Amino acid sequence: MITGTAVSLIECAKTFADGTRALLPLSLEIEDGETVVFLGPSGCGKTTTLRIIAGLESPDPGGRVLFNGEDVTQVPIELRNVGMVFQSYALFPNMNVEQNVAYGLKVRKVSGAESSRRVREMLEMMDIVGLKDREIGQLSGGQRQRVALARAIAVQPRVLLLDEPLTALDALLRERLRVDIDALLRRLGITAIYVTHDQAEAMALGDRIVVMSHGKVAQIGTPRQIYFQPSNRFVADFIGTMNRVHGVISNGVVETAAGRIPWSKGGRGKSRYCFGRRT
Repeated sequence: MITGTAVSLIECAKTFADGTRALLPLSLEIEDGETVVFLGPSGCGKTTTLRIIAGLESPDPGGRVLFNGEDVTQVPIELRNVGMVFQSYALFPNMNVEQNVAYGLKVRKVSGAESSRRVREMLEMMDIVGLKDREIGQLSGGQRQRVALARAIAVQPRVLLLDEPLTALDALLRERLRVDIDALLRRLGITAIYVTHDQAEAMALGDRIVVMSHGKVAQIGTPRQIYFQPSNRFVADFIGTMNRVHGVISNGVVETAAGRIPWSKGGRGKSRYCFGRRT
């Protein structure tokens, strides 16, 4: 039985050996069973954050990672019991579908009967029972991604980590799998952390979205909050389609070249940007 695990990041930063500051200090509480999406352009620090949670990277001194209150900062990835799904699938070409799904269970020395039960359950869940004897080279991109998901979930991970898993797929298949992944995560109740640069994926999958820019958090919120209430210019420009007007606040309105817009956030006599959605 898979249950959600609360994840806490406490002042996690990352500076690489060459002095590159990939991630500024980040603190975040992720609730058990929550799906949190890290969204942002390439190089913003989202994958570095995922790798710190996984145990593939260590945070700078002082940073900590907690699973259900347990400090796992120094625990290696093989002992954290996390499931990972990559953009590249990372499947074993010398194994068939069934053997790939069973691999993590074999490494963990799960008994033969229990392993067979879990593999069968995952194949059914991913609707790939008919492919169990196929070689990986005989599968389409979407089928390979389903195998990768099945393998990651079969070990009953504490946290499921997905690093841009749909990027390599065509648009139609990406949309179909996005719907399937959303339904799967909600059915399992597993804690999931998803990295993407695709706004549509973030909006469709995330209970909350962490928008990142240049190694730091630009905004954290629900999809609706991120879309309708961007906290700064970067978020407003990055998410969706925007109309932006420049004006001056005066007596509860913003005076612009296009007319007057009600303004309820206070302030007076200052030049500001107002953001408005296309409808």
